[in-house]
Amino acid sequence: MTTALRAASGSSAENLFISLFEDVFGAEKTGYLYSQYPFFDIYQDSRFADFLLENGGRRVAIEIDDDASHLPGHVSQVKHYDDLTKQNSMIHMGWEWKNQFRPEGRNRKSIGFPLPVYRWPVRIMQEQPERVKDELRIFLGSQPQFRAIADYLPTQRGRTFQLKEHQQEALDALQKMREAKETIALIHHATGTGKTVTAVSDAKRVGGRTLYIAHTKDLITQAADTFRDLWPEASLGLYVENYKETDAQVICASVQSVALNLDSFLPDAFDYLIIDEAHHAAAETYQKVLAYFTPRFTLGLTATPERADDQDILEIFKNTAHRLDIQTAVEIGELVPVRCIRIHTNIDLTKVRFNSVQYNIRDLESKIFVPERNRLIVDTWMEFVRDKRTVIFCASIKHAEQIAG
Repeated sequence: MTTALRAASGSSAENLFISLFEDVFGAEKTGYLYSQYPFFDIYQDSRFADFLLENGGRRVAIEIDDDASHLPGHVSQVKHYDDLTKQNSMIHMGWEWKNQFRPEGRNRKSIGFPLPVYRWPVRIMQEQPERVKDELRIFLGSQPQFRAIADYLPTQRGRTFQLKEHQQEALDALQKMREAKETIALIHHATGTGKTVTAVSDAKRVGGRTLYIAHTKDLITQAADTFRDLWPEASLGLYVENYKETDAQVICASVQSVALNLDSFLPDAFDYLIIDEAHHAAAETYQKVLAYFTPRFTLGLTATPERADDQDILEIFKNTAHRLDIQTAVEIGELVPVRCIRIHTNIDLTKVRFNSVQYNIRDLESKIFVPERNRLIVDTWMEFVRDKRTVIFCASIKHAEQIAG
């Protein structure tokens, strides 16, 4: 792998660090700097170290601090603590790497040592570059023994995706719609067929500021990871819960946070708007957001366009750019064939309240917390698939505990 491919970061601050590193150790050594190195923190959340390198058989993490992102006086306590969790997790990782550089007769797992984490503020790199260079020599040595990282996954950041045929068809259809002056569309693709990849690829092609909106933190996190993978040169911000990052080129946000803080954005702040789980778009919160922003293009994503209240989401999104239902996805090999076993439990859900986003948990629990029904589910599992790893989707934690018990 070339130095440029490995070390280029897409961040001006990180590129400044690479330049200082090159001044100290030479251009050829920058190839040992691994930008945006992926790891999981102690809570198994996906993270990226700004840089990672190996020196003399020891791994070293390097973080570049922006005052606006890291100092407690500039960010919320939650964001500051999140940064500390990331750093502490990297230090802890030094005890967890296994099967790396085993000395003769010893196992690294049993003798682990902390992972050094060095941090430099952007302002210090800008105002006192010679100081940073001196510290690099002190911390890493005047004659460091850098080496390649064996388990580095270069596809983790800025990877080249081979689009599936249906994804390329969807992208072509979206482009034709824009050429015809259309400004809004829907993609209906079955779950598991890469809707988010398609949406991010199209947003990247348009190239402007992008706002991705969903209603759960999991969806937002997954989308952010996809943007990092497919569009690494675009700065990424989150707008959910205590994260209120408004200046990035791409913002992944919760519909609730945006709807409550519309005055934080100009109506024309974004060129491209993505609404995930678009079958919720008829809800009041989504309607408020859609009515406020004036992007050049709006894309809705859904696997289930049919709504329980019989409202037609095409009244909102006008045209379906591309459709791939479950049956077709199975037929073309995108999804595995499904064998279904249906259990009739005579439960009436017609009176369970639904607020256009989710069912009322109390109503739902009152209908499905039936011991006989739980037993029927377990008995059916034991009869047909007891030797298979199984996921059971339950209505709540309480319901899950009852099924497990």
